[in-house]
Amino acid sequence: MNYDYNELVKRLQISEVEVTFEKMDGTMRRMRCTLLPSFLPEQYRGKAPMLTETTPTAISVWDLDNSGWRSFRVDSIRNVA
Repeated sequence: MNYDYNELVKRLQISEVEVTFEKMDGTMRRMRCTLLPSFLPEQYRGKAPMLTETTPTAISVWDLDNSGWRSFRVDSIRNVA
C-alpha cells in the first residue's frame, strides 16, 4: 500500500500513530509516534513541521516508547494504525 507523505504528516501532527515499517536491514519495526506538540520536548514545540520538510521521502517523528527522534522512509511503511 502506498501512503501519502502529506496526509501522514498531518495525522502525526494531531494524534498518536502506530507505524509498522521495514528498516534498512530488512527487519520490521512497529513504532508508536507523533508530531503532536504536547508530546514533544519543549525546545521542539512549534518546530516539528520543519523537521519533516527537508526530505519528502522520509518522516522524522517523536518515538513515544523511546522518547527520542526517529525517522522512517515513506516507501518502507507496511501499516499505519
